[in-house]
Amino acid sequence: MSEIQELEAEKVRLARRVTLRDQILKLSENFEFRKVIHDGFLNEECARSARMAGEPTLTDVERRNMLDMAMAAGHLQRYLSANVQMGHQAADSIIQIDGALEELRAEGAE
Repeated sequence: MSEIQELEAEKVRLARRVTLRDQILKLSENFEFRKVIHDGFLNEECARSARMAGEPTLTDVERRNMLDMAMAAGHLQRYLSANVQMGHQAADSIIQIDGALEELRAEGAE
């Protein structure tokens, strides 16, 4: 595989990250998403699960389930945030790849 082909393949991979970033940002602007996911799940449901985990009448399995639900918010938030950041980095990398491809093509590379 030539250097140009490698860069083009990397650009396609990075473009997928940018697309995911854009989808996450679009979702975050959606009122229903913010209401159901951010407010309902990330804030209210997970806080309720954390409070319930301290309930002395729960079995160990029930307590673990409540803690898992409480931690789910952190996992989802981290996933969304990390993919937005990686999408920003990918967009920057695409600009650099475009510059490198332009130079290689100007030099007559294949």
